Amino acid sequence: MKLDVKELESLKRKLDITIPEDVVTERINNAYKDLNRQMKMPGFRPGKIPRNILEKQVPVQSFTNMFQELLQEYYEKALRQSGIVPVGAPEIDNSDFQDVKINNPLKFSVTLDIKPEVKVKNYKGLKINKVEINIPDEEVQAAINSILEQYGSFEHHEDGHKAEKGDYLTVDFDGFFDGQPLENGSANDMTIKIGDNKMIKGFEDELVGHKLGEEFKAKAILPSNWNNKMSRVRIPVPGSKDTLPEDVATFNVKIKEIKKMEIPLLTDDIAGKEGFDSIDSFKRGVKTKLQSMYEQKEEMRIKEELFNQLVKENPIEAPDSMVNSELKFMLEGMKFQIEQSGMKLEESGFDEEKAKEEWRDKAETNSRGYILLENIGSLENIHVSQFDLEEEFKSLAKQSKQKPEDVKNRMMANPEVIKHTSSKILGRKVMDFLYSNCEFNFVKSLKEKDSNSQNT
Repeated sequence: MKLDVKELESLKRKLDITIPEDVVTERINNAYKDLNRQMKMPGFRPGKIPRNILEKQVPVQSFTNMFQELLQEYYEKALRQSGIVPVGAPEIDNSDFQDVKINNPLKFSVTLDIKPEVKVKNYKGLKINKVEINIPDEEVQAAINSILEQYGSFEHHEDGHKAEKGDYLTVDFDGFFDGQPLENGSANDMTIKIGDNKMIKGFEDELVGHKLGEEFKAKAILPSNWNNKMSRVRIPVPGSKDTLPEDVATFNVKIKEIKKMEIPLLTDDIAGKEGFDSIDSFKRGVKTKLQSMYEQKEEMRIKEELFNQLVKENPIEAPDSMVNSELKFMLEGMKFQIEQSGMKLEESGFDEEKAKEEWRDKAETNSRGYILLENIGSLENIHVSQFDLEEEFKSLAKQSKQKPEDVKNRMMANPEVIKHTSSKILGRKVMDFLYSNCEFNFVKSLKEKDSNSQNT
C-alpha cells in the first residue's frame, strides 16, 4: 500500500491511498470465481461460464460490496500506519472506482478531522468557591405552609379588605389588544392566588389594592407566543441580542370573591399522611429536601464553572466536524423540547438558521471541553460501561415517557447518536471526578466571593 498524508489545515488531513495492483487483481478474480459458482446461465454448468462472458454480463464495477470492503480495509490500514485518530465521519473520494481495471492499482482519498494534541494542566485540586447552604427558618416554614395548604380551608375577608399578596381571588375578566378581544383572553369565576405568578406578567400585581365587587381595568404584558404569531414567536437562544417590543393587553376585571387560606396547625396526623412518624421528623424531612435541592443546584453551578475554567486554561482548537455534530445535537434537542411541549415545530417560530449562527460559539466551547474531558478520562482510567449506557436509556425513556427497550433500539441503530451519548456520559463522569477533587473555599454567598476577590 502506498500512503501519502497531506496537512490541509491544523486539524484536517488528507490521506491519498493506493491499493496495490496485485491485491486489486486478486480480489476481482475471487469475485468472479464466486459469481461463477453462484450464477446460472443456459448452456453452461455451474462454475464453467467463460470469464469473458461473465465480464460482459457483470462488469467489474458491479462488485460494489467487494470494493466497499476493500476500501474500508485499506482505510483502516492507513489509519494504523499513519497513527491518525479521526474525529467524525470522513469524506471519501473514490471516483477512480468508476474506472477500475484488472492488473491496475486502485486509488482513493480520505479527508478527515483529527483531534488536537492535548496536555491538560492543573485539573486536580482546583480551588473553587462553594456557597454554604444554610436554609433560613422562614424558607423552611414557607415550604411547610405550602404542604399544609392542602389541608387548609378558605375564609372570606372582612368587608373593605384590599387584596394583597397571598389572597385568593375569584374574578371575571375580558382581555383586549389594540381594541380587539383577545383569543382565549376571557374567563369567568377564575380563582387566582396573588403571588403565585401563574398568570401573565403583571396581571396579579394589578389586582393588589382592589376590593370585593370592584370593576377596573388592568394591564399586563402578553407572552411572545400569546397567539402563535410567526413573526413574534422565538425560542430564546444564547447570545441573542434581539429584543422584541412587548405587547401590552388591557383587561376588564371584576372581583367576585376575596378569600384567605386558613392554614391548619401541623399535627402528627398530617405528618403521618405525608409519610413521617412525627412533627419533628416531618420538619427535618422538609428541610433536608430543601437542603438537597440547593446542594444540587450549587453543584451544577460549580461544575459549569469548572468546565469553563478548564476550557479557558487549556486553549485548544476543536475540529469542524465535532463542532458541527455538537451543533446538530443542540438543534435536535431544542426541536425535541418544542415537540414535547405540545407545540408544532412550524408554529413555534423556531428559527433554525438563526440558532445555528448564535449557538455556534457555545458548540465550539462544548466541543473543546469534551476533548479535554476525554483526555482526563483517559489519564484517570475513566470509561463508559454498558451499565452506564443502560442507565442512560432508562433515564431518557422516563423523560420521554417511552419504553427503555424502544429508546435503546432506536439509539443503537444510529452509531452517531451512540457516540455522542457516550461522550456526554463520559463527560459527566469526569466532571464528577473533577468535582470530588476540588479544594473548596466555603463562602456565605457569591457576593462574598466577589468581595474577597476584589480585596485581594
